[in-house]
Amino acid sequence: MGVDPYNFVSALNCILAQRLVRMICANCKKPVHYADQMLTESGLKPEQYRDFIFYEGEGCLDCNGTGYRGRTAIQELLDLSDHIREMIIERRPTSEIKRAGHDEGMTFLRDSALEKVFGGITTLKEINKVTFIE
Repeated sequence: MGVDPYNFVSALNCILAQRLVRMICANCKKPVHYADQMLTESGLKPEQYRDFIFYEGEGCLDCNGTGYRGRTAIQELLDLSDHIREMIIERRPTSEIKRAGHDEGMTFLRDSALEKVFGGITTLKEINKVTFIE
């Protein structure tokens, strides 16, 4: 867009990314165990999560047979430190900026989504549709 990086960064405090994911219907929620293949495809170690109890909705009248009712947000927030500002001004690759953000405590979108899965709020299948496996 032709904006000078210095002017852009000086006006920026943080960058927020968010997505909505469907929540498991509380009326038909049931525990499930995922196969090793599903865990691997989801970027999880089967030996660590093989016995973990995940949840899914079976489908009922309350959720119109979908197993989901309502939505919740997952998000990642990048606070712009002086170091990250300099990286943007220097036009460093996005991967380097993300790595620096992670080193400074940034939680990625996928990590936020996994917290919702482990808390029984949404399903692994749902977050696989809206986030990338890193």
